[in-house]
Amino acid sequence: MKFSLNLKKSTTSKMQMMSVAALFWQKIHKFLLLVFLLAAFLGGWYVWQSYLSGSNWSEEKKQNFLNSQNNGVVFNQKNFEKALTDVEARKTESAASPQKFRDVFKAY
Repeated sequence: MKFSLNLKKSTTSKMQMMSVAALFWQKIHKFLLLVFLLAAFLGGWYVWQSYLSGSNWSEEKKQNFLNSQNNGVVFNQKNFEKALTDVEARKTESAASPQKFRDVFKAY
């Protein structure tokens, strides 16, 4: 029984396949990047459009949402009057006793 091991033949075949694959990749990699970016852009555009135009709320649900958001502001007259008196007191205090500031541009 004779066994013939041709390692050089299989190695050259592998090298040729790798060389062909590298050449193929070199020619097509920019196109594949463009296809990937285009697919990502179109996918994002589709999701964006579905969120903009795909409101699936019924009229009742929309009205409930608007009613819950439209509670208004509770105006507390006592707190407002207290804040006004505090502001007026600070204004009169600052007008009555002006502070002297040191002139930083003057040579001492």
